[in-house]
Formats: sequence, C-alpha cells, structure tokens
Amino acid sequence: MKRHKSIFLSDIHLGSRHCKSKKLFKELEEIEAENLFLLGDIVSQNANADDKDILKFIKLIHSRDWNIIYILGNHEKERNEKIKILDKTYSEYIYFNGNERIYLSHGDSFHNKDIFNRLLKYTLTKVKKKAQKIEDKKSSIDASGIYHKTIKPIARKYLRNSYINYITKEAKKRGCQKAICGHIHLPEMINHKTITYLNCGDWVNHSSYIIEDFNGKFKLITL
Repeated sequence: MKRHKSIFLSDIHLGSRHCKSKKLFKELEEIEAENLFLLGDIVSQNANADDKDILKFIKLIHSRDWNIIYILGNHEKERNEKIKILDKTYSEYIYFNGNERIYLSHGDSFHNKDIFNRLLKYTLTKVKKKAQKIEDKKSSIDASGIYHKTIKPIARKYLRNSYINYITKEAKKRGCQKAICGHIHLPEMINHKTITYLNCGDWVNHSSYIIEDFNGKFKLITL
C-alpha cells in the first residue's frame, strides 16, 4: 500500500472513451492518503451521468477516509446537468500544509486573460464540435482522434510558456509559494522564478498525478 499525505488529480475525463480509467482505479485502490485534491475536468463534458466509470469513481473516493477538495474545471462548468461528486466545490483553493501556501486551480481561467486566448479557445471548441459531429455520423474518419492526438496537443505546447507565467503570477498574487494545476494536460514540475509550478497532467495521454509526502515534498508520478 502506498502512503501519501496528499494526492492531486486533474483531467481524468471520466465518461470519455479516451480515459484510462482501469489504470486510474488500480492506482487509487493501492493508495492511502489524508487528502485528495481533484483539480477539475474529472468528468468529461459529454459523459452520461450514469456512466459506470463515473459511478465507480464516486463510490471509490467516498469509501476511503480522505479529506476531499473538489475544484471545478471547464468540463464540469460547461455541463448542462451537474454530476454530484461532492456537495461543495471551489473555483480555486489555497492549501496550507503547515509550511507553505499552495495555490490550487484547474487553470481554465487562463483563457480569459486576453483576446488571443479567448479566440483560440473559441476556435478549438468549434473544431472539437465538428469532429464530434463527424464521429456521430459513424464516418470512417477518426476525427475525434485526430483532434485529441494532433490538433489539441500542438495548441497546448504552443501555449505552455504563457500558461505557466499566468498560473505562477496568480499564485504569487495570493502569497503562495507553489501552484498546482491541470487543464493543458502537460505533466510538469519546475521552478519558475520564485514559484514552484506543478501540473498534474491527465489520465488521457499521460496517466499522471502529483503526490505530497509527510515531509511536505512533492513528486510528479507518471505511470
């Protein structure tokens, strides 16, 4: 059994055919921790509320003696109906571990930063919807796969530096020494100026998450 003080997960996208749920459940079943931080996009925007993986995830986390903090991501915010994982949710959260203040955010507020980011988000949303329509028509073209494996990763890598600058500035404004986020699906742990930046990655491409040990040290885990 793996024992940690805290676990940080983001961008699981439960209910999506791209989610590596079996690997996730196997990992969670082998972990003991005090805190579980869910940093958004835990549930896919178009997932059914009765999806077996969503129901299994809810049952699993509530069966454990974990203090759970749930920060909503853009997929949860854009859903027409809410899937009740926890009664209380946050848009962002400051975690004090007894030594440091840590800024926790999904990171989708980055797209409100300027007109370029808003236009890019709008364009990617349109392309994604077009890909889904092609897929719904049972076309031989794997449009959704092309979008997730090619188009979106290129956009993420292009935005990486400005995204890190944005998140670390938000952390500094709040008097924090670390920032932990998700959203761009790029697992990473770096020192950026005076702030340590940690991105949980995802459970679509990387199967990654962040842990905090009982000495207050953080580590990026990629399976």
